Amino acid sequence: MNESYVLNYPSEILFGNGRIQELHEKLPKNAKKILLVTGKHAENTGLVNEIIKMLPSRDVIAHCGISPEPPLNEVDILIKKGRENKSDAVIAVGGGSVIDAAKTAACLIPKEGLTEDYFYNRREIKEKGLFFAAIPTTAGTGAEITRNAVLTDPSAGIKQSIRHNTMVPDLAIIDPLLTLSNPPVLTAFSGLDAYTQAIESYVSKNACSISKSLALCAINKIYHNLPTAFMFPGNIGARLQMAEGSMITAMAFAQSGLGAVHGLAHPIGSLLKVPHGAACSILLVPILKWNLPACETEFAKIGRAIGFENAEDFIEKTVELQEKLGIPVTFTSYGLKEEHFDFILKNCRSNSMKLNPRHMEDSDITRILEELS
Repeated sequence: MNESYVLNYPSEILFGNGRIQELHEKLPKNAKKILLVTGKHAENTGLVNEIIKMLPSRDVIAHCGISPEPPLNEVDILIKKGRENKSDAVIAVGGGSVIDAAKTAACLIPKEGLTEDYFYNRREIKEKGLFFAAIPTTAGTGAEITRNAVLTDPSAGIKQSIRHNTMVPDLAIIDPLLTLSNPPVLTAFSGLDAYTQAIESYVSKNACSISKSLALCAINKIYHNLPTAFMFPGNIGARLQMAEGSMITAMAFAQSGLGAVHGLAHPIGSLLKVPHGAACSILLVPILKWNLPACETEFAKIGRAIGFENAEDFIEKTVELQEKLGIPVTFTSYGLKEEHFDFILKNCRSNSMKLNPRHMEDSDITRILEELS
């Protein structure tokens, strides 16, 4: 277990029902021109107008609508808009894709170049960007806590992160009430993403005592509350526990990193347009079974923490959780074929794969892909 680590979280985290009402007072007084980035859902529910009304003394330019797995050109639009309007702060209100796109824009608006330059490491991030506030409307990705942004280059089929310590949000406001309007399928996918992240954080080669404690706490919250949030979307108690579980998960994996599920989910998601939470869920059980010989003790600890006897019980209960949520168990409906395997093998060797507790050869990955095709 790693006991030499750095913890890097937002300067201020506000958590709790109704905390979004504190946004205005938490913004820097000199932040007069705000670029507000949201998803279409936030616009359709009236949340965008509510936020603009909260900021009467600020000049707010709103950009509503970010694609899932945000492509580089959409981030460039935000950067150009921020530069043209001389924005001095960026606020993101939405799911992980919205936050990642806005996080990148906040970092790059005051710099030279566009997103592609930093995505492909042609330019280096050397200093902090604009003040950035992240307000999630889903409970899953934990993007409001982390120093990275996951983006895609559709022309090359590449999905990867831009990351730097200065990209950690200055302010995170996690208000569980904002998740009440999430449809069940989004609740399921985002919740299983958080569940997967917590498990991978717990068994990561880079895990430390703090990250393991956080991950175990998050697993417990998510396992016991995700079915309720899925079946009863208006259950405020379950939504609060899910929001907190997602936040704690991000605190864990921000230190520990992830594993093979995320290493494989990125190329599969970018190639076949699979929602990230769905990709993680489909891969989770096969990877748990693969990791079992190296993780039996750790999986047993997880099992006992959520009320079961051993490692096998933990995996079985994870399968039952997925069944309750009606999640597909293969990529068949997404069109995964043998002809895609070479691309996946070429693009899966990320840091996440390196931190997986049991090494995977290409032949091991291929067998799992064959099972899931």
